[in-house]
Amino acid sequence: MRAAYNFPGEPSIDGRPPPGYRVTERSRVIGCGEDAFAAAARSIRAWGIQRGSGFRAADVPSRVEKGAVSVWEVPFGPLRPRVPCRVFEVVDEPDRAGFGHGALAGHPQHGWESFIATLRASGEVVLTIRVVWRPAARWMRLAGPSVAIALGILLRRNLGALSEVTS
Repeated sequence: MRAAYNFPGEPSIDGRPPPGYRVTERSRVIGCGEDAFAAAARSIRAWGIQRGSGFRAADVPSRVEKGAVSVWEVPFGPLRPRVPCRVFEVVDEPDRAGFGHGALAGHPQHGWESFIATLRASGEVVLTIRVVWRPAARWMRLAGPSVAIALGILLRRNLGALSEVTS
């Protein structure tokens, strides 16, 4: 039996969130040119953002594929929450590459996130990370507004994770 997402409905890369969910999106230029885009796409499909952000692989397949389940440990201060997710979509287009994965039971947040690299007509390679979320774990609900601050820190780590492969 396939593990269920921990939120209502179906996730989507660009879709609307369920009522009561927040959307946090950040983008950054990570390189320039087709070679930088190809390097970013390869790295994203090999979990490069997660690895480059300092996440620890607990149970992770070697490649991102639709339906793949991954479990990461996210070091954040003294905490090491496990974040189980399932890939719901893989994007593999000439100028757009990445994936989206949704939180499974046991994840400290309800929701999903996507990691998309885009090659603009100008040659810029832009990484966009979109998180649709609300706290799931009791400790996250009790943390209140500091959860959004922690998410911002984590997104900065994520956006910088591909700098070595695209420079």
